[in-house]
Amino acid sequence: MELKEILAISGTPGLFKYVAQGKGGIIVESLSDGRRTMVGGTTKVSALGDIAIFTQSAEVALGEVFQAIYDREGGKTVALTSKATPEELRTFLSSVLPDYDTERVHNSDIKKIAQWYNALVAAGMTSFRAAEEEGATDSAAASGETASAAAAKKTSTTAGGKKTASAATTKRAPKAESRSKAPSARSTTARKAQ
Repeated sequence: MELKEILAISGTPGLFKYVAQGKGGIIVESLSDGRRTMVGGTTKVSALGDIAIFTQSAEVALGEVFQAIYDREGGKTVALTSKATPEELRTFLSSVLPDYDTERVHNSDIKKIAQWYNALVAAGMTSFRAAEEEGATDSAAASGETASAAAAKKTSTTAGGKKTASAATTKRAPKAESRSKAPSARSTTARKAQ
């Protein structure tokens, strides 16, 4: 189970795992009780893998924050409750992510982070980094490079500074033959009769 498969649905408590695409939306399974439900196409759904936390310098992926909490807590759940004071919440997040942006990260966001982390640990999740991030970190550590240097190697640039993509992604399929632009004979005769 990866973080990109875990969804937060607006207006619905808890976290959900993506199961399949349905006719009118997506089918999800609750992490807490395992019930499957259909989520409509107009409902706001956010994948946890796409969420980031603001810091003073850049944004930090939510998976990195969860991994830092997991390492700090030793794999146990966080003792924060929904009744925690704002000072307790800010102290908790600053112990995990010291340079988070105090103006843009609200107390409700910190509560969500703690609740989501507890739900994921209760569901049995132990690694919160994406698979490609772990692979880049492991290979970089083996070669003595930093993770950012390994990520920079993945992106190739031309002399003009433009990023190059593989031939498979730039090659496009030819467009299908379109029908004649001329109106059909039936519609022309119908207009003449009027």
